[in-house]
Amino acid sequence: MQFSLIPGQEAIKTRLLNACKQGRLPHALLFFGPEGNGGLALGLAVITFLLCENKSDTDSCGECDSCSKMKSTVHADVHFSFPTFNSDGPKISDTFIGDWRKALKNNPFMSYEDWMGQIKGKDDQNKQGNITSEECREIIKKLSLMSYEGGKKFMLIWLPEFLGQSGNILLKLLEEPPKDTHLILVAEDINQMLPTIVSRTQIYNIPPFSNETIASYLQQHHEKSESEATVISFLSKGNLSLAQHLEHEEDTEYTANMRDWLLICYSRNSVNLNDWVNKTSTLGREKIKQFLENSLFIFGECLHCRFIEGHIPRVPAANEKFVKDISKMLNEDKIERIYKQVNDTIYHIERNANAKISLFTLSLNLRNVLMEK
Repeated sequence: MQFSLIPGQEAIKTRLLNACKQGRLPHALLFFGPEGNGGLALGLAVITFLLCENKSDTDSCGECDSCSKMKSTVHADVHFSFPTFNSDGPKISDTFIGDWRKALKNNPFMSYEDWMGQIKGKDDQNKQGNITSEECREIIKKLSLMSYEGGKKFMLIWLPEFLGQSGNILLKLLEEPPKDTHLILVAEDINQMLPTIVSRTQIYNIPPFSNETIASYLQQHHEKSESEATVISFLSKGNLSLAQHLEHEEDTEYTANMRDWLLICYSRNSVNLNDWVNKTSTLGREKIKQFLENSLFIFGECLHCRFIEGHIPRVPAANEKFVKDISKMLNEDKIERIYKQVNDTIYHIERNANAKISLFTLSLNLRNVLMEK
């Protein structure tokens, strides 16, 4: 992975490059930021740059032997640790290393859900990922060995918040790693990490991607039109992983579901509402969140249509009339209350609340708001 392949994030790239060139890169780094911010890709870019045999001032060459090995993530002195689940083999990352290499090649900006989807079978859907104590001991073992190619050694730990209490095993290693060894931790929820681990690293806060960066990336790499890329970038909220998922969705899928939902709520048809809740609750937590977040975006566009003269909704042309029609039914107070109710539901869904109960309660509240005069 080269720095040039990571869109945006210029400030953090410059900071990392300066640290690498001046020999001031800490032995234990913690890249911290929200999902889809490119932290994993940045970690790979740092490692590739330091191992590159013909690096420039701004990037690795991408062609030397080390860069070629990094493209396939097969460099002997670069090790990876990541969440896995109980399997038939040892509960360590090496059990899934083939899947890891394939996942990184397909999408270096992947999310935890993407990774779990890569390695889980039909019978594994309820299993939760973690980084086990067995894996921690394996990390110590790998880094205690001599460098295979006589240079630096690296351990990239993706989502260290899944270490839990097992992370205590790594405290000594983080404090005093072997010579020429770097550990790069890429986290999304620093509050779930042991404070003793965080305190032994230098933190690099990785911000979310800007809407403009995501829109440009989608146009260049996914052949999206400017209008399509703009809509997806607003919906993704700086999450490049989510943006790539949304660009594969049918353009009107979430909007059509929202249209059905609002019509059912407005008609006060309890039977149809129950059917809708049963169907939508089976989408899974992440897709329900995406649906609700898309709904927030649509309600926001309704607010703009109502109070900004001549505003053209930032939605595909086929959905403009729907958004404008909805805006006529709502006022500022109603939209504010709907926003709060939808956000509260997202909060509960994220914390594994019962999806059917949450969606049914939200629908009843929405119906009451819509029927008010």
